Amino acid sequence: MWSNNAGMTADIRLVATFVEVARRLSFSGAARSLGLTPGSVSLNVRHLEEVLGVRLLTRTTRQVQLTPEGQLYLDRCAPALEALAEAEGAVRDERNALSGRLRVTSTTAFGRAHLLPVISDFMTAHPAVEVELSLSDRFVDLVAEGFDLAIRGGVLPVSDYVSRLILPVAMLTCASPAYAARHGMPGTPEDVDRHRLIGMRSNPSQEVFAWEFAKGGKEVLHKRIEPTFVVNDPEGAALAAAASMGLAQVGSNIVLPKVATGSLVLALEEHTVRARGLYAVYPSRRFVPRRLTAFVNAAAEAFAQRADLVWSR
Repeated sequence: MWSNNAGMTADIRLVATFVEVARRLSFSGAARSLGLTPGSVSLNVRHLEEVLGVRLLTRTTRQVQLTPEGQLYLDRCAPALEALAEAEGAVRDERNALSGRLRVTSTTAFGRAHLLPVISDFMTAHPAVEVELSLSDRFVDLVAEGFDLAIRGGVLPVSDYVSRLILPVAMLTCASPAYAARHGMPGTPEDVDRHRLIGMRSNPSQEVFAWEFAKGGKEVLHKRIEPTFVVNDPEGAALAAAASMGLAQVGSNIVLPKVATGSLVLALEEHTVRARGLYAVYPSRRFVPRRLTAFVNAAAEAFAQRADLVWSR
């Protein structure tokens, strides 16, 4: 829309067209440069003159001349357009460059044990990137709290956020070798009721998580438990199991390293559920900084090589 009302700001496309004509003193030359038709260039200049209420160019069949007002307008507008182009270029460079700050949040245990080495390798490869890591087991609102990325576990609900699986997680039932020798191990999911159980509590709801077991094909049994010990941290639950406090059900990324060292043994392996995972989650697909996508790719590649964290039976 164009108007000759006082105070109306000219469309920047019209200004850019005028500047190109004024610099070349040619409508046809400006049209070739801008990828427009000569008629469109002439129309844009005429609309700009209507907005400003002055004649900027005098035209004859042979030449184009700037009026005094046109020269004044060119002198003021050309530097502004150049500054705008520089600003746009800087923003695009920032988006495309592997530089700048990346704010990441992760659960405490996973962040300390496994994400920190990934971040270290990434920053070594891309020294212009600054990373801030916030370790917390509470729910984090990425947009409200200004984070670029979260590493979250569980079964993600449908949302407007983008999520990428970086590590599949199976819920493994485990105990210490000493506990297994003293009390035996359950043979069926129903048998766990006869054992001392270590539960994990959800901080927001204060509910103790149900245990999950595969039951015939893809059906999942959610079993409520009566724990003798409750903790709000999966690493704490695994350590309690290693201390012979009872059976626990914890993610494979936490349990398997302890199985490898002999501090935990597994039970009910044939009933293991593989429906969970650790995900890289970020708010939007539009205009994602390259440093963010590069980091997510690096994390996915790093964890794809971590066979020690993945339940594969």
